Amino acid sequence: MEPAAKLLELALRLPEDEREDLAAKLLDSLEPSSGVSIDDAVELEKRASEARRGEPGVDWNDLKEQLER
Repeated sequence: MEPAAKLLELALRLPEDEREDLAAKLLDSLEPSSGVSIDDAVELEKRASEARRGEPGVDWNDLKEQLER
């Protein structure tokens, strides 16, 4: 088994809060893509921090409805 696949298998056995923390740390370790502006990166980090703290975000159904208008 490839190392990444083994790590994933082990990570999926973690409790949900530990998986969330691990996912956030992995995402934080990545460089923003060249298509992301500094302002976008700041906004994404703000929203990610809010999500990590458990703050409610925008409901998907509400957002979808707004986008369809």
